[in-house]
Order: sequence, then structure tokens, then C-alpha cells
Amino acid sequence: MYGYVQVYRPDLRFREYEIYRSHYCGLCHTLQQRCNAISRLTLSYDFTFLSLLLDALYEPEADTHKQRCFCGIGKKTTVYHSAVLDYVADMHLFFAYLHCKDDWNDEHSIPHAMLAAGIKTAYHRICNAYPQKTAAILEHMQQLTALEQQQETQFALPAACFGRALAESFCMEQSDVWNADLRHMGYHLGTFIYVLDAYDDLQKDRKHHTYNPFQQVSVHDLTFHKTVKDFLQHAASEAAAAFERLPILQNADLLRNLLYAGIWQPFLKKQKEYQTAVNEQQNQESSFYVKSL
Repeated sequence: MYGYVQVYRPDLRFREYEIYRSHYCGLCHTLQQRCNAISRLTLSYDFTFLSLLLDALYEPEADTHKQRCFCGIGKKTTVYHSAVLDYVADMHLFFAYLHCKDDWNDEHSIPHAMLAAGIKTAYHRICNAYPQKTAAILEHMQQLTALEQQQETQFALPAACFGRALAESFCMEQSDVWNADLRHMGYHLGTFIYVLDAYDDLQKDRKHHTYNPFQQVSVHDLTFHKTVKDFLQHAASEAAAAFERLPILQNADLLRNLLYAGIWQPFLKKQKEYQTAVNEQQNQESSFYVKSL
């Protein structure tokens, strides 16, 4: 995944951040238990959000304990675990495998090819464990790949494919009264993530000649930035509205921090970078004009 669904630290209470870290570390440890140590390298914030969300909704029996951290050089950290986390880890591994394979196809990335090989066995196990869900996700991702190969410039089309794929992972129970709202949230959060990733990676994708729906757009065009922001605002508001319809009390403020503030931080950071680059170019052009006089 892309790692855009992250907390906004300044607005978090200490206890809330500890809970968030316990789910993040819990996901890391669960990845090793359900796959292997190398799978921990695929860890991202996005599925930590899903762990918090489904855990708050279903309130399963859980265990919290101290365990040595994978990358903390022996440091012990609080680790959360439940049946929800097992499911979320499987969904994370499934998407991580597809993401690594996609990076290999696009950029011939050796590290991602090695990661894909390392989690391939888990990928096939997950396909057997969730045949209908994984088949639906693969169908949406294949549609996305087809659009990317066609160099589709209407960014909402590939975003919708990714949104539909991510929506499948939000529905843990096959038949549940809350699936419609979970699917709605997953879809719009997925479109948000896809468009934000394209916006964030535009310069890198141009450098490596890889697909980006904004490839033909100039970062100096203010309409481009407004269009992206308007789309993201709509997607975020729809995801938040679906969340508010769910009967969630546990960690509700923490989840709102992620949905209302955290997901916007990467966009605001990138928007500032683009604005700085535009200002620098305008200053250079003005300086050249004055010298030519």
C-alpha cells in the first residue's frame, strides 16, 4: 500500500498514540506470524487504520503484551493482537504482493521482486482462504492495469478501480449489516489514496517514464491543484460520512484524527512543495527579464 492514512500527531493525546502504535506494532508482528520476517518490510499505515476500524466495530477478544521490536534493537514495545488483526494482516499481504508485482512490471525493481517472492506462498494461502474476496479484488486490479496500459488520463477511472478493490478488504464478514457503509468508506478512501499517490509521485513518474494519470498536466496550472483538491475533499467527506454511520465508540477520536486530519498531511506537504517550485521558477523568470532589460 501507499501509507497515506496516517495519524496527525499534534492533535493526538498520548494514550491515543500508544493505542495506534500498539496496532501498528501488532500488525508488524502478525505479518511475521502469518508469513515470515521479510513480510514486515511491506508494513504500511493504511492497514493499521483498517485494524483500528474493524476492531472498534466488532470489539473482538484481544491480547496486549510487551514484545521485542523487529527494528528497535532489542527494545520492547506494546503489541496488540486479535482475530481482526489476523484478517487485516492477510489483506495487507495480498495487496502488498500485488503492489510489489506492479512495481516490478513498471520499474523492474529488484527489491520489490524479492519481496514478492518472499510473500508469494502467503499470497496463495490467502487466495485459498478467501476465494470470492480475492477474485473480486483481482478483477478490479486487472481493470486498473488495463486502464494504466492504455495511458488513461481521466484519473477518476483508475481511482474507481482501486477504490472498488480496497472496498472488498473493508468487509471482514461476508454478510454483515454494516457492510454497505464499510464498502462505501473503503471505496472512497481507496479513490483518495490512488489520486493522492498519483499527485505525490507525478515528478518521480515523469522521471522514470512510468504511468501517471496526470502525466500531461503542468504543475504550474492552478486548475490542476484545485481539481485534485476538490476530488480529494469529496472522497474524504464520503469516507467520513460512512464512518459516522457506524456504531463506533471505541477509539472513535483516534479514527477521526486519521480520517479528518491525518490523511490530509501528505497532500498539504506536496502542495507546498509544488507551490515552492512554482515560486522559484517565477522568480528566476522575473530575474532573467530584468537582466535582459
